[in-house]
Amino acid sequence: MDTTKIRINPIKETEEVPYNLLLLSDDTKEAIEKNLDGGELYLGKYKEQFVAAFILKVVQNDTIEIKNIAVIENLQGKGIGTILLNYIKEKVKQRGFQKLLVGTCDQCEKEIEFYKKSDFMLTGIRKNFFLENYNEPIYENGKQIIDMVILEIDL
Repeated sequence: MDTTKIRINPIKETEEVPYNLLLLSDDTKEAIEKNLDGGELYLGKYKEQFVAAFILKVVQNDTIEIKNIAVIENLQGKGIGTILLNYIKEKVKQRGFQKLLVGTCDQCEKEIEFYKKSDFMLTGIRKNFFLENYNEPIYENGKQIIDMVILEIDL
């Protein structure tokens, strides 16, 4: 796959929200809908197939957060996530944002390392986030997820 041929654009009014793709990064449709409310959905397409998606949501005047970033499973580990992050950093910087945040689960070691390699720094923890925001327990790597780890980068 030639990753340089991936096209990233905001969702069009005529396109349906690809919940099956977004559910790779969140456990419930309700949580995704909460992020979509006031958020901006972007889709990564290769040829005519959606291969990636993310939601951006303004947190403060100078800060924006990445929500529900996902790459289809058979293409994970092929550089698409890095392409998405580079696109996001460039776009939000052009829009005048000074900080970019992303949250992931405290048990998501692979994801935390991915963001650190992209110059994000661990800046905080949202205690009990997954206990308070999800009705059912969520597990990652065989362990219950409780806290959300926050990483950020100055743009």
